[in-house]
Amino acid sequence: MINNNTHIVFDLDDTLYKEIEFVKSAYLYINSYIKSRYSIDLSKSIKKCLENEINFFDLINSKLNQNQIFPIEKYLELYRFHYPKIKLSDDTTFFLDKILSHNIDFSIITDGRSVSQRNKITALGLRHLAKNIIISEETGFEKPHLNNFEILNRIYTDKKLIYIADNTSKDFLAPNILKWNTICLLDNGQNIHKQNFDLEFNYLPKLKITNLKELIVL
Repeated sequence: MINNNTHIVFDLDDTLYKEIEFVKSAYLYINSYIKSRYSIDLSKSIKKCLENEINFFDLINSKLNQNQIFPIEKYLELYRFHYPKIKLSDDTTFFLDKILSHNIDFSIITDGRSVSQRNKITALGLRHLAKNIIISEETGFEKPHLNNFEILNRIYTDKKLIYIADNTSKDFLAPNILKWNTICLLDNGQNIHKQNFDLEFNYLPKLKITNLKELIVL
């Protein structure tokens, strides 16, 4: 049960949106970059790349000649730092609207590069809605380290803390140690990192859901 004595904390990738959509956005952005310079269009092959049938960077190397190919670092820079075309699902939007209408605030704890993660958060329309945005590159600590969770522990001493995430290998250990409630949003078949529930107890979420709308807000 979630009420106004609760502070909700979300993971970002594959929790608030599907990370595969960021990957697709990045591939299309890189394709536009290549197309504008060399009039080579790789868009018809992007679907196969997303399905892991073709490595996207191998595809680039196979279609461009040696004079056209940039160092891989250039393409990785375009991938990581482009401003993505991504959006929240209808279910996520519904849930966020509901908790905010009940004066229940939320924060985000995510691993990744500062620019990439902040671009995603801004593109999703969450930059001014989230009370706190904690990104591993900015703190120097990645999950499952306790540090980023302890930051919110110190801020919300009078609240019940809930972490909603997806990655069973790293997301739930720290909040479990800190006695938070932990909720796993189950993979609908689109997640980048597959979920494994055959783990030590402390790594496992206290609750599993298929949809954020399953959570009761009072």
